[in-house]
Amino acid sequence: MLGKIRSKAGKIESGTRSAVEPPQPDKQPVTVKFQLPQGLAQLLSENGGTMIEVLMAVGFVPFLVYFMLVSKDHFHVATVRLFPKEHRLLAHRTVANISAMIRGYIVANVVLGLLNSGIFVVIFWILGIHYFYFVGPISGFATLIPYLGVFLAPIPPLASGIDILSKAGVITILVAIIGLHMVTINFVYPRIVGRRLRLNPPVVSLSLLFWAWIWGAPGLILAIPILGAAKIICDHIDPLRGLGSWLGETAVI
Repeated sequence: MLGKIRSKAGKIESGTRSAVEPPQPDKQPVTVKFQLPQGLAQLLSENGGTMIEVLMAVGFVPFLVYFMLVSKDHFHVATVRLFPKEHRLLAHRTVANISAMIRGYIVANVVLGLLNSGIFVVIFWILGIHYFYFVGPISGFATLIPYLGVFLAPIPPLASGIDILSKAGVITILVAIIGLHMVTINFVYPRIVGRRLRLNPPVVSLSLLFWAWIWGAPGLILAIPILGAAKIICDHIDPLRGLGSWLGETAVI
């Protein structure tokens, strides 16, 4: 499919070049430099691999989520049966606690995203940004992305208000987004999310740094669920309860 598209794009470029440079048999040929803008063929050849990978990942996620939800009971039972009979009840409780932890993590992120979205909607409305009711939630949830959110969140309001924003408006947007991002990630996020997961806020921050260093952007998303699951496992294993107490806010008796 890509080959056919590139072939058609090449024919269009050749036809354009022929129209610009007609044959002149009676005159001395004149060299004409004609530079076409980045065409479809060049775009596909340079970014085709990345585009296909992104489309495959995006298209694969819904199917993965669907089959995981359909087979969740089977995976739960099969996971518990991996352990000896005397430990299956403990394994069942551990898996159930991990599921509850993930639900709490999602709820906390949604609450924080809605809170940030409301603040940005008000600020963007005062500044007169177009579609502030749509741009505000995008920036609000983008600020929840650790470290990268401070660079992604300003893009929608600046692009939407490029024709009406003054220098003071641009500065206001940057200060509001950077300030709210720093407060959310360094203070509110560790406390709210850490409290719901019963994690120590400094440990949450260190986990974000560590998994971002290991896995990059996916590590930022998976850092807190991995840390919460590790703490739950430690809390249910006697030799590891000390480590679970260190990861949490309160000691486990």
